[in-house]
Amino acid sequence: MGKRLLLSSLVLISFSVAAFSGAALAHHGVAGYDMTKTITVHGTVSKFDWSNPHVVVYVDAKNESGEMQHWTIEFASPVHMVRAGWSKSSMKAGDDISIDTHPSRNGAPIGISSTITFILKAVVNGQALPSRSE
Repeated sequence: MGKRLLLSSLVLISFSVAAFSGAALAHHGVAGYDMTKTITVHGTVSKFDWSNPHVVVYVDAKNESGEMQHWTIEFASPVHMVRAGWSKSSMKAGDDISIDTHPSRNGAPIGISSTITFILKAVVNGQALPSRSE
């Protein structure tokens, strides 16, 4: 009976580890972003991807040298963005956008503008979208 209980416990533990490890790996956190720095990206929305696990806006913006950069800016999940007052129609391709973001640590044109705890300032076609501070 002792071996059977041990085997059952090991199977239960294995399933538990497998079930929770996928969720832990799927959420990468903010380690790749410089959370001490906030920059403003101004340009044109090329795509607004309202899907799980994160809402993403793609922005074409010129850097200080006048070169076009293609930014990828991450937000929280759609459910969190809805709770904050956003919707899948908050912006669309072609919209003028000015958006604050925490840039990537490696200098790539990638940023994060919201998590479940904050949403940085975003202005689309002159209208501010809902935000909240950290």
